[in-house]
Amino acid sequence: MLGIWIGKLVLWVLRLRGRDATSLPGKVALRISPGLIRRFGGKVKRVIAVTGTNGKTTTTALLASMVAEREPVVTNHKGANLAQGIATAFLRSCSWTGRLSADTAVLEIDEATLPAVAPDLPVAVIVVTNVFRDQLDRYGELDGTLAKLLEGIRKTQATLVLNGDDPLCRYLGLRSSRQTIYYGMARGTARSPRREQMRDGQFCLMCGRPLRYEGFWYGQLGLYQCEGCDFVRPHPAFQGELQGGFLRFSEEGLPDLLLDLPVSGLYNAYNVLAAASAARALGLTGDAIHGGLRAYQPPEGRMQRFDLEAPVTLHLIKNPTGCDSVLDTVVSDGRDKVLVIGVNDLAADGRDVSWLWDADFELLAEDPHLTAVVTTGFRAHDVALRLKYAGLAESRIRVQPDLEAALYEGLSHSSATGAAMHALVTYTLLHPAARWLSERRDEHEPQGALYRTSVS
Repeated sequence: MLGIWIGKLVLWVLRLRGRDATSLPGKVALRISPGLIRRFGGKVKRVIAVTGTNGKTTTTALLASMVAEREPVVTNHKGANLAQGIATAFLRSCSWTGRLSADTAVLEIDEATLPAVAPDLPVAVIVVTNVFRDQLDRYGELDGTLAKLLEGIRKTQATLVLNGDDPLCRYLGLRSSRQTIYYGMARGTARSPRREQMRDGQFCLMCGRPLRYEGFWYGQLGLYQCEGCDFVRPHPAFQGELQGGFLRFSEEGLPDLLLDLPVSGLYNAYNVLAAASAARALGLTGDAIHGGLRAYQPPEGRMQRFDLEAPVTLHLIKNPTGCDSVLDTVVSDGRDKVLVIGVNDLAADGRDVSWLWDADFELLAEDPHLTAVVTTGFRAHDVALRLKYAGLAESRIRVQPDLEAALYEGLSHSSATGAAMHALVTYTLLHPAARWLSERRDEHEPQGALYRTSVS
C-alpha cells in the first residue's frame, strides 16, 4: 500500500501545482513497490494493449474513447507508454486504498516494455499499428524490434489485431501462433509510388527474397507478395476506405460504417481503422464506435492547431516514415508556409539522429509555397545541413538553437508574410513547444476563441 499512497500523494501535489503528471507518480511508486503493476493487473478483468512504431498514442486514445462509451476504462492515452506511465494510469484510476474504478484497461505499451509488463497483466487483445525503424539506439534494427514484440506477445494468450498492409505485422501474425485478426485499406485505393523513398522490410522475413508490390499506401504498407514463397498480404477482416473526411469501415456480413475522421490524412485514417477494428474485436457496436469518435480528445502535439497571429500546426516527428507522413501533410498544405524544425537527441528522442538522412526532406525543396525554415534544438545545425543537401537554398534556412526564440522567429515571419506555420519537433521539444504556443494563444486570443486540435 505504501507505493500507492506515495504515488497518489505525488499525483495530488502535481495536480495542485497545475501539472498534468503522466509518469512521475508511477516512477516514484514503482521504486517503493516494484510489483505495483502486477498488483493492479490482478484487479482488472482485461487489458487491451496498443503497441507498434507510429500511431499508437492516437489509436489508444481513440480506442479508449470507444470503450468508455460502454464502461469505465483505465488508460494512459497521453503517450506515457513505459512502465512508469502504465503505473501512473492505474494510480489515476484507483482510490487511496488501491481500489480501481474500472475492470478494463486500454494501455499504450512501448515495444521494448511489452515483454516486461505482459506477464503482469491480463492482456486479452494486442493491437500492433505498424513496425518501422525507430530510435536505433534503443531498438536497434527492425529484427530487434520484431523480436521484442514477439517475446511480449508470446507471454500472453491475447488475440492479435494487426495491420495486414504491413508485411512486418503479417510476420508477427504468422510467427506468434495466436488468434489473429487483420485490418487494412481497400485494395483499389493503393497507389503507385511517385517518389523513391526509404522503405523498411523490403525482403520477405520467411525466405529472404524481395517483396513485390502492386501498390503502396505509405512506407512499406501496401499490396505485397513474396517472389519466392507464399508470403502475401492477407485479406483483411476489417477494411477501410478513405473518402474525404470520412473512413468507410467494412466488415463482411455487416452494414458499412461511415466514420468521421477528426482530421484528414491517410495515417490518421489508419489510426481510426485500427481503433475501430479493435473495438469490433471487443464486440462493440457501431453506436459505441461513433460515440467514441465524437468524444475523442486528441493527444498533445499530434497535428495540434493554434490560432495565433498566424495559424500554427504542431507535429511530432521521430523516425523516417513518420516524418515522411508529416512532410507529405505539410507540402499538401497549399498556403504559403514557414517551417520550424526542432530536433533534440536526448534519451527520449533517440540519441542517434542518422534517421534525418533517411527522411524525405527533398519534398520541401520542391514546395514552391515554402518561404523559410528555422531549425532549432540541440541538433539544429544537423537539420540545417540535411536541408541544404536536400536542395533548399541556404538563404531560406535560419539556425536558432533556442526553441522559444525559433518559434518566435517563425511566427513573426509567418505573421509578416501572411503565411501559415508548421512546427515539427521531436519528443523532448514537444511539450515545451505546446506550452509556449498555448501561452501565446492565451495572451493574444480574444475570450471565447475556439481551440482546435486534430489527430495524429
